[in-house]
Amino acid sequence: KGVFYFKTRIARSMPRDFLSEYLPEAHKRGIRVLVYYNVHWINIELGKEHPDWLQVNKEGKIIDFLYGSGNSPCVNSPSWREWSFQGIEDLASYDADGIFLDGPAYYPGTCYCKNCREKFRQKYGLDIPRKEDWKDPAWRKFIEFRYDSIAEYLRDAEKTLKKVKPNAIIYMNSAGLWPTWIEARDNRRLMSYQDMLGAEGGFLYYDLRAQPLWKPGMTAKLLETQSSGKPTVVFIAGANKGWDEYLLTPAETKLLYAETIANGANPWYGVSLSSAKGPGVLAAGEMNRFIMGNTEYLEHTTSIAKVGLFWSKMTADFYRASIPFADFHPKEVKIEERKAADYFAGFQGCYELLVRSHVLFDIIDEESIKLENLRKYDLIIAPNSACISKDCADTIRKYVRDGGNLVASFECSRYDEYGVLLKEFRLAEVFGVKAGRGVFGPMMMDYMSIVSDHPFVDGVSAKLLPCPAFGVEVIPVTSKAIAMYNEKMPARYVRLPPLSKNPAILINKYGGGSCLYIAGNFFEHYNSYHNPDYRRMIANAVRLMSRTLVTLDNCPQSVEVTLRHQPGKCRILIHLVNFTGEMTRPIESVLPIRDLKIVLHGFDKPLYAKALRLNMELDWEAAEKNVVLKLPVLQEYEIVVLESSQKPFD
Repeated sequence: KGVFYFKTRIARSMPRDFLSEYLPEAHKRGIRVLVYYNVHWINIELGKEHPDWLQVNKEGKIIDFLYGSGNSPCVNSPSWREWSFQGIEDLASYDADGIFLDGPAYYPGTCYCKNCREKFRQKYGLDIPRKEDWKDPAWRKFIEFRYDSIAEYLRDAEKTLKKVKPNAIIYMNSAGLWPTWIEARDNRRLMSYQDMLGAEGGFLYYDLRAQPLWKPGMTAKLLETQSSGKPTVVFIAGANKGWDEYLLTPAETKLLYAETIANGANPWYGVSLSSAKGPGVLAAGEMNRFIMGNTEYLEHTTSIAKVGLFWSKMTADFYRASIPFADFHPKEVKIEERKAADYFAGFQGCYELLVRSHVLFDIIDEESIKLENLRKYDLIIAPNSACISKDCADTIRKYVRDGGNLVASFECSRYDEYGVLLKEFRLAEVFGVKAGRGVFGPMMMDYMSIVSDHPFVDGVSAKLLPCPAFGVEVIPVTSKAIAMYNEKMPARYVRLPPLSKNPAILINKYGGGSCLYIAGNFFEHYNSYHNPDYRRMIANAVRLMSRTLVTLDNCPQSVEVTLRHQPGKCRILIHLVNFTGEMTRPIESVLPIRDLKIVLHGFDKPLYAKALRLNMELDWEAAEKNVVLKLPVLQEYEIVVLESSQKPFD
């Protein structure tokens, strides 16, 4: 409505100059202040006065139902840009430390306003396509146009702020680990124009059983790889979103914090004032006090994982990937049935499988696929990374040839980076196969059979296993089959069909490295059904293809472990996050794990070991480059610090 609580030339009214009162008091207490500035929502009444500011869908209808009631401004509207930049310039006159931009973002299905249509035509010589057709080059240009438009707005917002206050911080509400085309926020394009990178990895919506337990950790890992060394932030909503006045339980709150910190990000916590004294807020206060009391251990840490999990933004955009619910989207965003598999579901399955196997891993993206980055990893896992460029494939090929290892699945490298089907897998030599006749399935009651005694299948409970719903036909060239698909079941309760000619899992030696290739949407199957033998096979692959730095004994799968260190210091930090609840969500209480045994492999004996949450030193034993510690009890979260006389990772 044009009501502001700071002095600005764009205000229609200013009931109170809140900032001039608040900032001196905050700074007096040592609190740095980044002012929240919303650039993705405006009041309906203000929007009616400025229809040229607003996003428009392909039917020409203004977006007027954001969060149920509100307009979404378009970053290509010259008059709205001028209006919003004036507010930023006026904020810069205050003694604030910076600005946090909530937005901008494109609403799904936009924007077809006059300004976007003219700018697109000027840039590409085309009209914006009205139909969502991912095979149409014009549609792909529209996706890129939206990304560039958001980045250009942030570029100019940063310029506006730093022209007045060069040392001020600016950052925006960016993208977490989900398909980013839907809102057109590409963190890699945005990083040049912001000082931090943050995303809503701690916003949990409606039925928490449908939310990944490790959503904040997934987000934090992605932000760390995309932030170019700048600080990262995971935004945590204190409420069970959808019901903005109803708080999450203290246990859920502590786990959101723990996941964020364990994966190297800073927690941001927000609630409405009316719920500020609730139990969840008190739990957040407890975690904040823990952080403040242990900053020397938490600042400037880096992961020392030896496994890289490849998140392919291009596959999420141009293959097929489900969109997780968020309150900015309409209730359900339907995805076009472009391909057989759901990339996002498969990635989540792979992520969960690794966490439950106590594997230390980072998330890497296309920009990370450079030899100097990959060489720190023993193993790269690419779960159905279907759409990759020639340069990306060439780098992965050289990485494996030089001694690195790869686990890949289904249609990995079968398409170019824009989703165009290729005649041959770009990584065919690494897989040791040739492409056959394509995808087959669905197979909803069908099997694959283990046909080898390879160590990859150690501990698997049966030779006959449920197979993924979809497979892809490949012809072995240099690879050897570990498992074969059986012929399709004609019905239930009939004789088992014989083996088909289609391999399901293959191992290939390529140069100095090796590749485990799974010719099916294996990780998506795990995401749906949590087959324990699928987890065992990948845990075996990780053990055989990378160095093991830590093992946990007397510990359930519901504990996540990360290992970080502080460059320049002789200090290792073991983060343990305990999700062991009462078999539902919201988690009301976490079941403590007692007498947990931690074994660090390849480390010299420490000077001492300390559990920060328990605030006690731990007994340890050292033998043959292994350090063994016993943690008496693990509640929701613990950090074990080891100090040594050497700097093993510098």
